[in-house]
Amino acid sequence: MKRLWKLFSHPEFHVLLFAIGLVVLNWPFLGTLRERSPQVVLGTIVVLWSIAIVLLFVISRSCRSSQANANMNERKGRNA
Repeated sequence: MKRLWKLFSHPEFHVLLFAIGLVVLNWPFLGTLRERSPQVVLGTIVVLWSIAIVLLFVISRSCRSSQANANMNERKGRNA
């Protein structure tokens, strides 16, 4: 689990998620849904946005915990 938290806190992973989100929520991908009903298109967009929100929440939690660990290690170094 620590490995996954560490992955979520890397800036490179943030850039990768941004690039994936840019591709998925852009015209070429959404153009494939042209023949579908409006309910399917709206449902797809809602699901993609929900996934993005959950990922942002997990990233914020992992960055906060890594920041707290860095601060704790810094305090231990000062006290030693």
